[in-house]
Amino acid sequence: MRTQVPGKLLATAAASAASVTTNGMATAHATETQPPDQAVIDSRIKLSFEGAYFWNNVHKDDKLSSDKLGNSNGDISGSVALTKQISPGLDWRLSGAFHVGKDRSTLLGEGPITGPGNTPGTLGISYGDSYTFQTFDFDVGKHVKVQQADIRFFGGLRLVHSDETVFDVSEKFTPNNPADKGISADKVGTAEYWGIGPRVGAEAYYPVGENWGLTGSASGAIMWGRRTERVGFNISSTNPVDHFSETLASQGSNETVSNLDASLGLSWTPVTNTTFTAGYKVEAWHNLLVNADHKNQVFQGPFLRLEVKM
Repeated sequence: MRTQVPGKLLATAAASAASVTTNGMATAHATETQPPDQAVIDSRIKLSFEGAYFWNNVHKDDKLSSDKLGNSNGDISGSVALTKQISPGLDWRLSGAFHVGKDRSTLLGEGPITGPGNTPGTLGISYGDSYTFQTFDFDVGKHVKVQQADIRFFGGLRLVHSDETVFDVSEKFTPNNPADKGISADKVGTAEYWGIGPRVGAEAYYPVGENWGLTGSASGAIMWGRRTERVGFNISSTNPVDHFSETLASQGSNETVSNLDASLGLSWTPVTNTTFTAGYKVEAWHNLLVNADHKNQVFQGPFLRLEVKM
């Protein structure tokens, strides 16, 4: 009996050790093969800065005569966007964009004249127009993986504001002697629009190399709002300096504005968290501007974008 007990004890101890070793190896293997936690949320904020140069069909020429004012090509546009993830595959974005149209003006006539107080000088008559508009967007997006492509479907609201100088007829008297009194009078017609409505769209990224990828987007929006048109005049003088303005007429109307836009670009990520994109974009607006040759105004041109995660 005494010689058998140690044998049984050794056998029992060996079996226990084998069991512990086997369980430990199984547990370790299971831990190594366990997939990463998909519920991790990226706490970083993505900032995007974009600039673009646009051609357009707003004015082929002007209403006075050909080549007086010329076309309105040469618009400048820019935008800033902030994106933040709120859950796996879901994020929100806040963005704002501005669009500055090319100011057009021409000198209709100029000649010598005797001004106030028999002051000799020059009278010039000019005509011009201009426009600007801005958009403010908020949307929530859902990311969907399709093979290697990352597609973001989004929906939200768009606020649009446009401000036009429909016409500016200016008469300016400039005295020969700078110490004498000068005077200018402008008859100005303006139009301003504020609107808000839903916006939906999609954007995609498809990698084509270790640091390169193709990106594209398309969206549409419809906005309801109010347009206010005014006609007034401004009078200003020098020596002494004085200014006076008055609105002669004003009217408002409820109007609908719609928008479609699309872009395609090539992205490059030279370092982690920083991406450069160069491409081409098109924006089509319906009923945005009053002073235009068409109800549908199209803006298109190249853009550059910088995205940084921080």
